[in-house]
Amino acid sequence: MKFIQITDLHLSDRNDTPAADALRWAIETADSIAPDLVAFTGDMTTFGTSGAAGQFLDAASHLSVPWVFTPGNAELRSKAAMVVLEQPASCRSLEMGEVCFLLPDTSSGSLTVEDRRQLEAAPSRPLVILTHYPTDTLDADSRTWVTSWLAGRRVELYLAGHRHFTRSRTIEGCNEVITRGLDPDKAFGGPPGISVFERGNDGRWVEEAIPWPHGTERLPAEVDHSPVGWSIHGDPAETVRETIDSGLHVLELRPRELDYDLAATRAGLARLREDRPIYLSWHLPSLGWDDGMTGVDEVARQIDDGRSCEVDAFTIHVPQVRADRMFDGDEPSDLQDEFASGYRSLFEDAVKAGIRMSIENVHNAPGTPSDRAERKYATEIGEYVDWIDRMREKMRVPDLVGAHLDLGHARNNGVLGNMQPLGDWYACVGSRVTGYHIHQVRRDEGTGKIANHRGITGIYDRTVSYAGFLNAWSKRLINRAPLFVEVRKADERRRTAALLEEWFRGA
Repeated sequence: MKFIQITDLHLSDRNDTPAADALRWAIETADSIAPDLVAFTGDMTTFGTSGAAGQFLDAASHLSVPWVFTPGNAELRSKAAMVVLEQPASCRSLEMGEVCFLLPDTSSGSLTVEDRRQLEAAPSRPLVILTHYPTDTLDADSRTWVTSWLAGRRVELYLAGHRHFTRSRTIEGCNEVITRGLDPDKAFGGPPGISVFERGNDGRWVEEAIPWPHGTERLPAEVDHSPVGWSIHGDPAETVRETIDSGLHVLELRPRELDYDLAATRAGLARLREDRPIYLSWHLPSLGWDDGMTGVDEVARQIDDGRSCEVDAFTIHVPQVRADRMFDGDEPSDLQDEFASGYRSLFEDAVKAGIRMSIENVHNAPGTPSDRAERKYATEIGEYVDWIDRMREKMRVPDLVGAHLDLGHARNNGVLGNMQPLGDWYACVGSRVTGYHIHQVRRDEGTGKIANHRGITGIYDRTVSYAGFLNAWSKRLINRAPLFVEVRKADERRRTAALLEEWFRGA
């Protein structure tokens, strides 16, 4: 007896993302292995939309072997997915050979009365549980109930997903396994992929993890040297000194205070350029609104200073205002027109001189709804793309205006963080990218709050796993533009830059 588990893909409505690529690979791989069964154990969609559910269902229908599906919590984020998936989700048990597969619906984090009755009525034969939630993530009552139920049954395997990492343990004589799943942006502790489970004559199940081949073609980049560098929020002269010692070719200056020493910065850059070719960006302050555009004088001064340093690019955030203020119904508001004119006035001469204008996405605080009245402008992908395209039109040199894509901001983005998986950013923004901010998102050790600009410890890290990014980069779904490590703590920043350099040297 052999079956394959596919779980936690978090597919969006689009079919041109790394997640869609991973699903196509998983279906083809499963068919080539020809197991007795394929089990999809939930979170196949990212936000429970009908488009994502339909795309998953279409892919699964191409399997030439039997398959089953049990939903995850992501399928419940809207009502549409389960309408599409009602028929496959209705299968709660399947007998194959001497094994009975049971599929309780744990998508709500609990076991319903109906599911408990079904489990109680299970035949006295070898049982396998296929579901989404592991026992320790169920509510307390369901967890107590299922633990007691396991003690009196011949359950050989309890298989789940949900946690995005791999774990195996024994509960009341039953082997409980969770796998990290197939999500290119969330699976951590190892590469995303699928799992093959094979049953021996002794009733033991052995797992073989098959990783998704997410791409290793990382060079050449769009610069004539390593694309890896850093963005340091602090004294620009000190940033240059640290870069001289690092051996990196890519750097971004971001003055914290206005009293920086421009002469010392320029002198350091001259020494750096004597030593090696560099790609230099200058990160400007943000522009906001308070009865007029704020921050204009500071931005204008730093543009002049950056040009005197012979920068290759300026990075600036999208306008820092609430989203609803930038629209009159579905049309751009007068305020959006004011910002567009202001950006043009500030940047037009620099862009005409051949300097890139790289526009960075911002993020919403955790829990922020997706409504325009409650979130920041251009934290929704369509708004961000429209703003970049409008700036391209205003500057009249479209190749020099693009997106400075901050992956942590895209992932840590209120409710939109789940509605818009990173793969959608790659597919929609990738051809416009002129630079990247690279960092990790994790809870602060002191405050416990989610914090950006933390160091990356590996490709398959928690919160932002970079398998999807490397797949998009390798297949040129996204431009191979300079990569700026934006990590605040110096030791974490240096380790992260060294790690990225190793990725690209190894490729």
